[in-house]
Amino acid sequence: MSRRSIFVAGLALVAGLASPVFAQQVTKKFDYSPVNGVQDLKFELDKVSVNQIVFKPGKSLGAGIRKSDSSVEIRVDNNGATDKIVGVAIVMMDDQGNIVAAGSGGTRVGYLSAGERDTSRIAFPFVFRHMDKAKTFIVTMELAEKGGK
Repeated sequence: MSRRSIFVAGLALVAGLASPVFAQQVTKKFDYSPVNGVQDLKFELDKVSVNQIVFKPGKSLGAGIRKSDSSVEIRVDNNGATDKIVGVAIVMMDDQGNIVAAGSGGTRVGYLSAGERDTSRIAFPFVFRHMDKAKTFIVTMELAEKGGK
């Protein structure tokens, strides 16, 4: 085996072993059932949790048109002992499985300190016009260590 082959195999092994350390991800599907726009839920990864989502469908301009201010506000709690970089994506679907709203965002200052709570706005800038038909939604949360190498 050549040195180059050994080097490439070693890099592949290290990358495969190291990637879970740098970023973690979890996805879960929920029924869409907010009360006055607010839905409490329990969604957790490595002691970081999304506990509440506030759905904000935007204002109707008539004829089924909505402004692009449709969004959600998420509450993220870091109950762990280390600072985390948090990213969240939300996809809302109708009863046929069609996507009716989609967006992603993260914590406001780039990371969430250990023991802190933050809220973040996730905009639905392009896919939002049928948000009122939502029956389910999927949340994906991605975490990385602050200052990870």
